[in-house]
Amino acid sequence: MEIVDTQMVRASHTPVVRTPLHSNLLEEHMFAKLATVSRNISRLSPEDADLFRTTFQNEETCYANSWLYLLRSTRNNQGKRGYKFVGNETLMGMSYRNNTVYLVHPMGAGRFKTTLDLCYEIRSRMQCPTVLKKIDQALYEYLSSTKLFQTATDSSTLFEEETFPEHILQLEKLYNPASGLYHQSIPFMRKVKRFAKSSPKLLVETEISDVESNPGFQNLFAFNPEKYKSYMQIMREIRSKNTLNGKYKICVYYDEHRTIHGLYISELLEKKIMGLYCAVSSRAFPGITEWMDHDFFQRIFYDNIHYLYLGGSETQGVDAYVKKLLPSTPQYLMRPLSIGCQDGGLPL
Repeated sequence: MEIVDTQMVRASHTPVVRTPLHSNLLEEHMFAKLATVSRNISRLSPEDADLFRTTFQNEETCYANSWLYLLRSTRNNQGKRGYKFVGNETLMGMSYRNNTVYLVHPMGAGRFKTTLDLCYEIRSRMQCPTVLKKIDQALYEYLSSTKLFQTATDSSTLFEEETFPEHILQLEKLYNPASGLYHQSIPFMRKVKRFAKSSPKLLVETEISDVESNPGFQNLFAFNPEKYKSYMQIMREIRSKNTLNGKYKICVYYDEHRTIHGLYISELLEKKIMGLYCAVSSRAFPGITEWMDHDFFQRIFYDNIHYLYLGGSETQGVDAYVKKLLPSTPQYLMRPLSIGCQDGGLPL
């Protein structure tokens, strides 16, 4: 679950300051190197949304079947769009960031051999780690049998939100007026009620045209500025004229002074199922994160959404928090894999 709050997250390293010229040159250099790997690699564009959504419809419903997730997971170090691989009956997202090549959610009948061949080519031409994100179980077993790949570990930051397993909220089970678990006295609900009784009332807006210029927005990412870049393409998509009516659910929470305290964005995966791809909150008051979570979940439940896919978690703290929401485990299983540097070479 992509939750960011100032209590759970701390910056993991001192950021490297790069000038725009240096960043653009590095981007052009890496794209040129990726282009030598395969002529089927090209830059991702807004026009690709229909291509991916059509392919998602042929896949089992899962958290990764989302245009918003693809935008987030294929970003580069500056938060700009990444790449895609289209060919050989295979479609996947691609990215280069943090000195790592990411292959995201390979799909299609040809994904087995194509993904393996692509990994071999990247390994031979680029001396940097490769991480495969959102690998379905059949592809995971096929690639693992080659002994080329390593599995995820809790101590690795390369796996991002796949470090800890995915979860799903069964909203009917939680919000049913007669038997819903959120109507019982559980720790999560006690914090929700505590905030509701003793803290300022929060207001809600459902569009983000000027959200980045509002007071409080930058403070949401104060302890992890790099996280903001992971949401840049999602916010651009939400603001675009191409946004599909009813495809996304957006809630911006702010106080009477117009200071923003939370930003939530979800995407409709299929009828009655959504995925949560942005859940950013402040820690201005005790229980504020719990209250906003509860309010957003309840709103989409009232919109006739029965299941909310939360994805995985990047840290043990976020994973522990998600478990307090009383989630379920998905029926499907997706796990990441990685390849280290060739011959012990240093990353670029």
